[in-house]
Amino acid sequence: METIRSVLIAGAGGIGSSVAWTIHKALPGAVSVLAGGERLARYRADGFVVNGERVDFPLVDAASDRKADLVIVACKGHHLSEVIADLRPHVGEETLILSLLNGISSEEELGAAFGAWRTPYAMIVGTDAWHSGNVTEFSKTGTIFFGDAENRGTGSDRVRAIAEFFDRAGVSYTVPENMLNRLWFKFMMNVGINQVTAVLRQPYRILKTGTRDEGAVSVVDAAMKEVAAIARAEGIELTDADRDTVYRTLDTLGDGGKTSMCQDVEAGRKTEVELFAGKVRELGARHGIPVPVNETLYGLITAIERNYSVSRETETTR
Repeated sequence: METIRSVLIAGAGGIGSSVAWTIHKALPGAVSVLAGGERLARYRADGFVVNGERVDFPLVDAASDRKADLVIVACKGHHLSEVIADLRPHVGEETLILSLLNGISSEEELGAAFGAWRTPYAMIVGTDAWHSGNVTEFSKTGTIFFGDAENRGTGSDRVRAIAEFFDRAGVSYTVPENMLNRLWFKFMMNVGINQVTAVLRQPYRILKTGTRDEGAVSVVDAAMKEVAAIARAEGIELTDADRDTVYRTLDTLGDGGKTSMCQDVEAGRKTEVELFAGKVRELGARHGIPVPVNETLYGLITAIERNYSVSRETETTR
């Protein structure tokens, strides 16, 4: 596997911009952002503002055919099909693809489009990035977990190539022995924390040690237990200790930070509920496992989405 020298970010939201910023600081010129049409024009005019500082990441026109050694996909789940179409001219013979999307299905979709050999499993944990327009703020960049389903020694060629680049770029990463298990751990975390905080429109403090609301925590726990039951049916073991780790991870984040789904609800944007409760419902039905908490969360969040315009009209008439 060739040494990675060029990275293309597809999806410059909070996660994509914070990863791009980290790489740009260490290796100027190594990272570019994919954009097209109106977004490309806006980025050219306004740049990116990261933690109060304007940063002009190099831009790659989606309509061009410039290839990258590594593509990092960090879009919202409901934009993935559009991003896949935009990426086709930019994936060369040796290009690797790392997906930082929430959920457990993006690697399968990217693998079907470009070849599974390009797409090790990946996720990011521990970031508190906030994003609006071209502005991103964060105090913690988080850690990227990636690798093959199982990793031995220094891992496969593709894993070693990405790790070597992350070492040079100063990107915090971990290659766990059982990456598939960790992917499901992140899924369990998102299903519980993201959805409950979105319904309540509350920051992390509502679930953190010392400030937690026990009613909210009980719903998070119940939603995560449904994921653990489905994971077991899929051959993945998630334990009580894993659920404890979710809260320990949460305790490292700022009290006022908000999950991406909470940010989406507050901004009146489409959420990733289909990746979370939607997927739990699908897998629960497949395995004959009841998932009443996620059924309820799905109903509540989709109702919130349907009533965005009503909520805005109410606010303007007060």
